[in-house]
Amino acid sequence: MRRLIAALPLVVSTVSWAQESRDFLAPSPCVTGTQLASHTLPDKYQQGIFTLYYTTVGDDALSDTTRQNSHTPPLRIVDIARQLQAAQQFYVKDLQLRTPLSQPIFQRAKQISVFILDLKGNGRAFDKVAHETFADGQSTPCGLKIMLSNRLDPTNNPTPAHELFHLYQYGYALFKQRWYLEGMAKWMETVFKPEEPVSIAMTAPVDCTAWYSQSYNGAIFWQGFANHYSAIPVTLGPMTYSNQQPVFRKTVFSGGAMAAPLLTALSQQSTRLTQQYQRPMREWSEKQQHQPQDNETICRVVNQLFKMETQRPQLSLHRLSADYDEKISTQRR
Repeated sequence: MRRLIAALPLVVSTVSWAQESRDFLAPSPCVTGTQLASHTLPDKYQQGIFTLYYTTVGDDALSDTTRQNSHTPPLRIVDIARQLQAAQQFYVKDLQLRTPLSQPIFQRAKQISVFILDLKGNGRAFDKVAHETFADGQSTPCGLKIMLSNRLDPTNNPTPAHELFHLYQYGYALFKQRWYLEGMAKWMETVFKPEEPVSIAMTAPVDCTAWYSQSYNGAIFWQGFANHYSAIPVTLGPMTYSNQQPVFRKTVFSGGAMAAPLLTALSQQSTRLTQQYQRPMREWSEKQQHQPQDNETICRVVNQLFKMETQRPQLSLHRLSADYDEKISTQRR
């Protein structure tokens, strides 16, 4: 069944809308996690909002347990924490993004829990607030969860920053289409890698359809879109790993000014959809968050922002939002 709904404006400023949407952005409950029940990670290292859980023995043991001295954590753990801290500060201070722990849906999370264990891939990030209990009965506070491979070397792998950005995406919007989710997180790795990003030329109207089947390669699309925005300097100053390699491999993030308006616009789309279907954001299933029709929703936002940035860049997002109301058709979920 199809129905017409009013276009989703990119900026909403009315107090009444904010009050009406409050229930749909109610915090996720802190659930009991089960994924760590067969693991024992007795050691932990806390830096700011991050608590890293790890072990130096057994199947989940770090592949490199070198320490500066017997009283300090393994350098591998210190380096992972350093990349996470650097990424967090860059996302918030330079890109002006809202940290996941300050998002309404994640209000019950007290920390970002980072579990280093034996994984098939490099890392994973999860959108549920949970407390975990290990095989030895020890438990963690309620938090958001990242898992990283015990073989990962952060001095040459930006997976920690990549997985952290997923938490930002989850906090802003309900969409989990892979060309957006993985592609944009891969694009966000740019400042942590020496290689120059690959991009495509982009003209209006932007045709996204060829990218819907992509995943990490979607970074090429997002860099092409970002090329129409200002570069963002990395202002945090020199930061190095234990081997003296720099954490940031670039001093500017090409097109970085695109991140905040895109995530903000997708957040507003998400809130409107929760109201339309009378389903709070925390109750959307994985299947509903991956619906194919939302590829078009994301692409519509890209086109609106692209038109704003290329035709009237001197005007603010708030000023322009009223100019692009249109009717769109969405499929009942």
